[in-house]
Amino acid sequence: MRTTTYWAFTICAASSVLGGVRAESARPNEWGYKYPRSYDAEIAAPTVHRLRYEDDHIQFLEVSNPPGYAMQMHGHPYPSVFARMSGGLTPQGLAPSEKVLDPTSAQNGQNWRDGPAPQGAEFPTCTAADPQAPHLPVNTTDTPLHFYRIEWKRVDEKNPRGVTARYKGRAMEITRYESEATRLVEVTLPAGATDAASRLPGVLAFDTVAAFNAVNAALDSRPGRSPPPAGMVTPRCITLGANQMAAITNRSASTLHFYRIDFKRIDGAELHDHWREWYPFMIDMR
Repeated sequence: MRTTTYWAFTICAASSVLGGVRAESARPNEWGYKYPRSYDAEIAAPTVHRLRYEDDHIQFLEVSNPPGYAMQMHGHPYPSVFARMSGGLTPQGLAPSEKVLDPTSAQNGQNWRDGPAPQGAEFPTCTAADPQAPHLPVNTTDTPLHFYRIEWKRVDEKNPRGVTARYKGRAMEITRYESEATRLVEVTLPAGATDAASRLPGVLAFDTVAAFNAVNAALDSRPGRSPPPAGMVTPRCITLGANQMAAITNRSASTLHFYRIDFKRIDGAELHDHWREWYPFMIDMR
């Protein structure tokens, strides 16, 4: 059962310096996230939230919360997609115990929507999320919580016509991050172009309806699909098993753009016995 504890809080003025980081005067942002930048996950809890890739569009975080780790209060100011190849979270996608900074916030995970695992599999799974107010996850299990989170600083759905201008050119797959277990691939598909099939299991992450619809139409019934967060039209995500993504042809007049998170292995229940071997940096996270 998930235990939630509410903490009272005070939002400091945007001009104040918190923990050595100056709060942004731009908060609240366009999604209504109102908390100072000092709470941003990669600043407040950088050991847990390892920034694996960043540009002006997205940031890609590897999230690791081993048993017994003293987590820091932190938040996520942008819409995001979670990509998971192991479990340990509640059905809402939260840690077994969550302390939240603001009990009145509408951004405590209430609007998240999950994408189930592909047919016949337990993982991968995904979640489409709106911004998340500051929270403090507590891992009460004997296995790490480990997953990836792609966050959009800018959602292209707000300017779908600008996608073609921004990503003009030939079809491209660019590897933005790669490890022994995971690969983040940025996919650009101009009108009439065809993208190669993917053999690996993984999660597709979209911030435009056009790209989601085009890829979704090319897949059979085996992959899992998430709705967007409540009250939003993007982001969305699709879960894939091995060899479930066929080649995609862009039959529209506009450029399609999305991200693919490939899993070279599915950790699943084996994470319990192998996390020290697979993710040795977690050993000293105490």
